[in-house]
Amino acid sequence: MSIQTISTPSIAKISPSDAWNNGSNVKTALRYEPKVTHITLMSMLKDAIDYLDYNKTITGTQNFIDAVDYLVDTFPAMKLEEWRIIMTRLKAGHYGKMYERMKLPEIVEVFKLYEGERAEMMEQQYQQQKDEQKSQEWKPQTPEQKKMWKEFIQSLDLPEDDTDKRGRWKFIEYPNSPLDND
Repeated sequence: MSIQTISTPSIAKISPSDAWNNGSNVKTALRYEPKVTHITLMSMLKDAIDYLDYNKTITGTQNFIDAVDYLVDTFPAMKLEEWRIIMTRLKAGHYGKMYERMKLPEIVEVFKLYEGERAEMMEQQYQQQKDEQKSQEWKPQTPEQKKMWKEFIQSLDLPEDDTDKRGRWKFIEYPNSPLDND
């Protein structure tokens, strides 16, 4: 996914899971396309704030630049697609009433709420993967597999076992053991 993907109206179809698993990391995008990425993030934030039409909001280009820089530094694992999901949800009122105020502290709270949702989603994905692995774990060997292992062990030509019937090495004296009366 890329800036082109988040620029299309079909972003509503992208789930947070898809955004996390297939999205482009904001820090990485800034490393390769700093100007385009920063402008894109700024325009998404400005669009959401303008859409909400609150009385007390971030104003001025420098304030938007500072806000984007702060959000990128505070949430470095965020993906471009997740930013878009957050802004779309913000417009839809998903994060509750903001009481006519949308400045950086409120935006940071929204990002934290999304991170909490993402953590729950990732935990569910991890548990599902763990359950799938358990179902695919090692199963008892078939007689054919047992035969192949025995043949393999014999082909290794390992030295004779130098332990007694109790599993102790024969060449070590055990003077204080009551079992040495054999």
